[in-house]
Amino acid sequence: MSVHAPLAIDLFCGRGGWTRGLQAEGFHVVGFDIEPFPQYPGQMVLQDVRTLHGSQFRAARLIVASPPCQEFSRHDIPQCRAKHPPPPDLDLVKACWRIREESGVPMVLENVRGSKPFLEPIIGRARRYGSFWLYGDVPALL
Repeated sequence: MSVHAPLAIDLFCGRGGWTRGLQAEGFHVVGFDIEPFPQYPGQMVLQDVRTLHGSQFRAARLIVASPPCQEFSRHDIPQCRAKHPPPPDLDLVKACWRIREESGVPMVLENVRGSKPFLEPIIGRARRYGSFWLYGDVPALL
């Protein structure tokens, strides 16, 4: 990796789906998660996203985030929806958006279709890309 590679931040990096794609495009990626994934292909920091401050990412060119989707999925599955699950906890999504505002760095947040009614009022319109729903600073071509 070049010393001059642009920096990308991967929040909720998991096993590195975003990271692999960004690395293939020449980015140096630093991932954040609360669980270690030995197979993660980049530099990983074990830290809760809610404890991060966006100012530490001002040198980045892009921030990507894939907050957990289970609560949103429950609202999208008819069998679960019929049981009236409680509203999803939006703390992690709000932390991402706070980091975006503090850093001034473009962010793309990915989640499932069931997230739309909950995230669009906070972040704005989702754009579909295959089976993914992308929010935030998504290029208009998508």
